[in-house]
Amino acid sequence: MSATRPKAVIVGAGPVGCLLAVELRRRDFEVELYEKCTADTALQQGTGRSFNLTLTHRGLSVLHRRLRERIYETGTILRQRIVHHRDGTLTHQPYGVSDAHHLLSVPRRELQRNLLAEARAAGAEIFFGHACVGADAHRSEAMFVDSNRTVRRAAGDILIGCDGANSALRYELSKTGARMQVHQRYISHGHVEVTLTAEGSAGLEPDGMHLWPRTDHFLQAQPNRDGSATTTLFMPVENDRGELRFRSLTDGRAVRAHFEREYPDIVASLPYVAEEVVRIRPALLKVVDCAPYNYGRAVLVGDSAHTIVPFFGQGINCSFEDAAVLCELLDKYLTSGVDRHEAVRAACAEFSERRVAAGQAISQLSMENLHELSEHIADEEFHRRKRLERRLHERHPAEFTQLYQMVAFTRMPYDEIVRRNRIDKLVLDTLCGVYDPDTQADKIIGSYPEVRRGLSEQAGRELELALAATTLVKGDR
Repeated sequence: MSATRPKAVIVGAGPVGCLLAVELRRRDFEVELYEKCTADTALQQGTGRSFNLTLTHRGLSVLHRRLRERIYETGTILRQRIVHHRDGTLTHQPYGVSDAHHLLSVPRRELQRNLLAEARAAGAEIFFGHACVGADAHRSEAMFVDSNRTVRRAAGDILIGCDGANSALRYELSKTGARMQVHQRYISHGHVEVTLTAEGSAGLEPDGMHLWPRTDHFLQAQPNRDGSATTTLFMPVENDRGELRFRSLTDGRAVRAHFEREYPDIVASLPYVAEEVVRIRPALLKVVDCAPYNYGRAVLVGDSAHTIVPFFGQGINCSFEDAAVLCELLDKYLTSGVDRHEAVRAACAEFSERRVAAGQAISQLSMENLHELSEHIADEEFHRRKRLERRLHERHPAEFTQLYQMVAFTRMPYDEIVRRNRIDKLVLDTLCGVYDPDTQADKIIGSYPEVRRGLSEQAGRELELALAATTLVKGDR
């Protein structure tokens, strides 16, 4: 490696780009960070279409201690999910089994402000108002145009795209020979932020994520440190079989009637909801899958590589983990005496190999969790199953961990979690088919380890193994 310091050019100065800048500066990289928005725009709160970002152990664990402490000072610790039923009753569901199992709910602007300040303090050069209009992955070079139409070229040892779902760098790489398979699709749901009064916010338990599930739509309230609550309506956009959707809520009277029927316990604390739902165009939600994430000495990180829906709260966590993995691989390959450019290519290639499957897995899990948030969490059968899973983990923590705990509170790769959960679910479904979960829960829990150890992860044998497991436990009835 040459005596000069390595250099990174980062496209996108959102939270992920800023975190990468901080981490690369800690590794003595020169860092140039380019952002198409102005500095003021980058720190603005959303205009009626926002929700807080939820950090969990997966994302928090990659931050250095001082930065993590600063973010905790601006966020709210949420230890449970609180479900508001139509009849006014509440159901409390802890997120985990220990105090360490919590979400940190942080307003987007506060997270951005902290990370941007940290990147500046670390010595990264930041250029706002610069839109990416060209790229050469083999030379690790990008071209930018500012508001005065002045062209600036930036070249380094690695070119990193952190410019979000509509990544300009991803598009520019595709024009210059990158054989990336990119699939984009919009889901049926959109979202609008609504205003909850101070009195309404004060009435919410401050340590919970509040949810009002109503079949295929739901209201969500995230308490903030200042006593307010970021409150968001998620609902399909288009009309379907006469059901009210965003497109149907065209006047204040229809909105008010909808909220009085669906959310009677909170509607009095939403005085502007009729105006807000009619006036604010719902933000659309989309999924972007990309593979591979690398081309030459360029690599895509975060939403530019994998845009996922927010229903598992893992978008920012997955992206922060991306940043950590990329830095670990640069540490691995950029050793003394190696060719720097070849080392960067190798690091980017291995990053893609490790993270594509993980990104696809959390994207799948996030879509599946939409149905849980909208429909299942209001169902007593769902809560009965969760209580059984919790008891099972407490009794046999080595053999069983609930899906949410693995996703949020470990660093186990998402794709490995999906494989493990498939087997866990098969075993538990089989045992619940043999024993009555209400009256024979102890037998299910006692039988689980032996049956689980007998299962292979070979998908082709799952049915055979499930039948064998059924035969095994029936002999003990």
